[in-house]
Amino acid sequence: MELIKILLRNKHKIFVLIVFLFIIITLIKYTLYEDYYVEAFTIDIESEISLSERKTNYEKLMSEFQEIFRHGEGNRNGGGPQFFKHVVEKSSNKREFEIYNSLYCGVSGSPVMPSEKNSDYIIVTDIDNNEIYGKYYRCCWPCLCDIMKYVLVDKYDISFNDGTCYTYDVLTIEDPCCNESNIPKSVTSFKCSNNKTVNGLHSRNGRLIIALFYDTRIATEDDKASIQNIMNKCRERMNTDPDNLKGGMGDIFVKLSLVCKENNYNNYNNYNSSGHEELKNIYGEPLQTCKTGTKPGSWDSEGYCSEIGGGVHQICMNVTEERSDFSKETGQSDWSKDRVGNNHCMCLGAWALYKAKGMGDGNELVCDSIPEMSLNIDYVNNWNTWNGIEYLKKDGKPNDQIIDGVDSLVEQCYNDGKNEINKEYLRSKYDNLRNHYGNWDSVINKNALNKI
Repeated sequence: MELIKILLRNKHKIFVLIVFLFIIITLIKYTLYEDYYVEAFTIDIESEISLSERKTNYEKLMSEFQEIFRHGEGNRNGGGPQFFKHVVEKSSNKREFEIYNSLYCGVSGSPVMPSEKNSDYIIVTDIDNNEIYGKYYRCCWPCLCDIMKYVLVDKYDISFNDGTCYTYDVLTIEDPCCNESNIPKSVTSFKCSNNKTVNGLHSRNGRLIIALFYDTRIATEDDKASIQNIMNKCRERMNTDPDNLKGGMGDIFVKLSLVCKENNYNNYNNYNSSGHEELKNIYGEPLQTCKTGTKPGSWDSEGYCSEIGGGVHQICMNVTEERSDFSKETGQSDWSKDRVGNNHCMCLGAWALYKAKGMGDGNELVCDSIPEMSLNIDYVNNWNTWNGIEYLKKDGKPNDQIIDGVDSLVEQCYNDGKNEINKEYLRSKYDNLRNHYGNWDSVINKNALNKI
């Protein structure tokens, strides 16, 4: 009883003491925590890591692709979080962690083939509203725009098996599992539980991590000036309402990043059966959807082969048992076996490589679902190379894959044209591309002569 009286008489002093002890313990904990994790300075991958080592690591990571995306049955749309979690779990040290994280695009989930031209410096706002300058490894330039507009930088602490501990700047979005029912239907790799992504990792502030941000610092005026070309290129995309974005994998990510917002864009998963309102196909008519079945096929969120960057998935191909080898024949795993019985939006370069190798049966394409922009002169280089893979002639020189790829497309689709207007539209696009590239012999004229 006396003890209670003493405590009551001195309750203000006791309260002050408790608060003081709490502050001291918090400061000690914070100091020890900060000393425990060292701010990471990322390695310069392009100059410090040989291309052969990066390719070896790329092959290792890609061999684990099905394991990474087992929840989505191999669908990697918006799969940056799944890649990041897998890399954390497989990396035993700082070097491995940073190399592996440079081999995928956090926006699209696309693999990023090692090269000297697959990264850019951009400025992204962090959660405290600071502008952070850093390097991002991407599949295509629109991803840079989407990161700068829809992503925030946060901190992530990691301990490696070798006993070292680091703090990294990471790129994050609000966890879309906050409202699982509103995740775009074209994204199937997210495993949700209690409104959180189970097969992803979260930053210090509970945001979902999509990728690592390299070589970061607070942006200076010189840094801002240095990215002006990128900002000019991104201006139109960054000023476009999410509902009106057109461009394949990037617009899927934008919708994914906005799932937790009040306006959750429920109309994103509706498909327009009458054809695209803006894009034309190679016949000059409204582009038709390529989408079939329930599994993703590299089309955009509305089912069209509309991708304008990255691999440029614009060739709508019908996958049969006989054609199910196309992924393996173009330097990938044999994932295309799972596409049998459905269509798939194939990359321009992958299609050209496939035909350059003499594969297929000459009747693979769904022509009215191939956009006319696939034959624009802007995409010449996308036809000739794909992920750094070129089909070599017998003398060891690169084969002109554009000729094999474009000729095969035109030969099939010219014959499938419903009328002469369709055919002449396609011929005009084809002739313009041939004239620009080097005016190779027309497959249309060749077939006409053979019929005489």
